[in-house]
Amino acid sequence: MKRKTLLLLTMCVIMTATVFAQNQLSGGLVAGANYSYLKGDESNTSASYDWKWKWGPVGGVFVNFPLGSTVSLQPMALYSQMGGRYYYTDNTGSYKWTQNLGYISVPVPLKINAGNAIAILVGPQFDFLVGARVKDANDNKTKNEDQFNQFNFNLTGGVEIMPNNPVSITVRGMYGLSNLIKSNSSPVYQTFAVVDKLHSAGAQATLNFRLFGAKKKSVAVTTPEVSTTLDTDGDGIPDAQDKCPNTPGVAKYNGCPVPDTDGDGINDDEDKCPTVAGVAKYNGCPVPDTDGDGINDDNDKCPTVPGVERYQGCPIPDSDNDGINDEEDNCPHLAGTAANHGCPEIDASTQSKVDMMAKGVAWSTATGYTLSTKSNKSLDQVASMLKADENLKVTVSVHTSTTGDAAKTLSQNRADAIKSYLVSQGVKDTQVEAVGYGGEQPIADTKTSAGRAKNQRTEIKLHY
Repeated sequence: MKRKTLLLLTMCVIMTATVFAQNQLSGGLVAGANYSYLKGDESNTSASYDWKWKWGPVGGVFVNFPLGSTVSLQPMALYSQMGGRYYYTDNTGSYKWTQNLGYISVPVPLKINAGNAIAILVGPQFDFLVGARVKDANDNKTKNEDQFNQFNFNLTGGVEIMPNNPVSITVRGMYGLSNLIKSNSSPVYQTFAVVDKLHSAGAQATLNFRLFGAKKKSVAVTTPEVSTTLDTDGDGIPDAQDKCPNTPGVAKYNGCPVPDTDGDGINDDEDKCPTVAGVAKYNGCPVPDTDGDGINDDNDKCPTVPGVERYQGCPIPDSDNDGINDEEDNCPHLAGTAANHGCPEIDASTQSKVDMMAKGVAWSTATGYTLSTKSNKSLDQVASMLKADENLKVTVSVHTSTTGDAAKTLSQNRADAIKSYLVSQGVKDTQVEAVGYGGEQPIADTKTSAGRAKNQRTEIKLHY
């Protein structure tokens, strides 16, 4: 009954004030969140509480009654969810609880404007309990309204940001002075069995939406001799002719600021591309891509020639200028032909001479892979060709008439012997590749003596 009487009294005060101050009254809606906690004084030293904060919603209405040019009274009627989380520990174990307390809150702060950007709020707050519920660690919920007093008296203070705007932000704190626990209660849920006194505290942040009333503007004084024209934003354009009366502008745009259509921070009067976002360096236009290769000129090392990103906007290079770019050229520093993958082609007659030289390679019978001195003349000619052109390379392939691991080892040893001789004659090691194939690549019938004789051969192929 006491709670209903206080609520009725509060509504009567607000309605009475509305009647007497309706010409200056403003008000609207409030919505936001509480961040609150509970703090108790424990009588039983064998048990303890670990108090934690919790979030809760808040919403309602506010009314502002001006008391002067900078001071006003701004009562509110809010539904406010307070409470807290806590851990209760005694000799039986530890328990986790969340206590929700629903209040009809009536803060009645004095509002002191400290300029257009901020106002200070300070005053009392009256909380009337409308519901309470406790939740344990298993999410079981129990109503425990009878465990709490129905009224809580708070002190509140905070700030309101942009108080003269249609939408403002309020941040304030609340500290409860009343003991929330009933001294003679028989609680339905023994969550505060060792708590003698319980107080609430919290912080609140809200958005305030003014739905009626407004900041009162000064009225121009008119006398028979002097006429003062209202110019709220001080841009020299009277409000009656100013399409943006609260924002300084220019006459060209009827009192509004010079527009920035594309939102790039460069106003249209200075923007050569007013409908396309750009940069100041290019007078409001985007960074250009002159060659249309998708890489803007600021990042393109070849801005007038289409290229690719991995070469920083330049074309893929052709180091030897043979018309085949380096990425597809097997000889990027030696001009060649497309048919030979960018490498020079070996003249057929030259290769034919080398083939004849290869037939002059012979082996001693001592080891089977020691070069006979008869081979020197042919290999010396091959060495001369390689030393004359350091880009020229040869692949030495040795084949046997039989197959198997032993045959392949023999052929590899013979190929290595040829390479060693060429290197000893001044040829670079990198110019010679030696491969022993054994009998894996026959060119004649392996079942006849004549075929096996053809299969046993040495091949020297020129290439770049």
